[in-house]
Amino acid sequence: MPSAMKLPGAVRAAIVAHARRERPQECCGLLLGKGRTVEFAVAMRNVAASATRYRIDDAAHIELRRVLRGVRPRLEIVGVYHSHPSGPAKPSSTDVDEAMYPEWIYLIVGFDRQRAQVRAFQIRRGKVRTVQIR
Repeated sequence: MPSAMKLPGAVRAAIVAHARRERPQECCGLLLGKGRTVEFAVAMRNVAASATRYRIDDAAHIELRRVLRGVRPRLEIVGVYHSHPSGPAKPSSTDVDEAMYPEWIYLIVGFDRQRAQVRAFQIRRGKVRTVQIR
């Protein structure tokens, strides 16, 4: 697996804006693109409605997959993003335990203070590896 991903500035800005809007709750969404290139971020509702957990609605996830089957050029879900409203941009033990898609990019927006930090990871079988963002 490549250790770098491409994230356009506009997509990054949209993710950070979503994270700011949802504070003090965690936000979440899905990353669309091809391989390790993200082209779009789709904001999703955090059905956990929590400051320390996120959960994407299963039906919304399935519906997005259904819609993507008809999109040309083809797009796929290449990852997920969520925020840590008052913590660092690194996976929590819960994030690691609940990472069910080893091929996905896991993007986290952290707010240690007011400034947002965006970092990406690959989480496979409980192992976390940093993915460089270009």
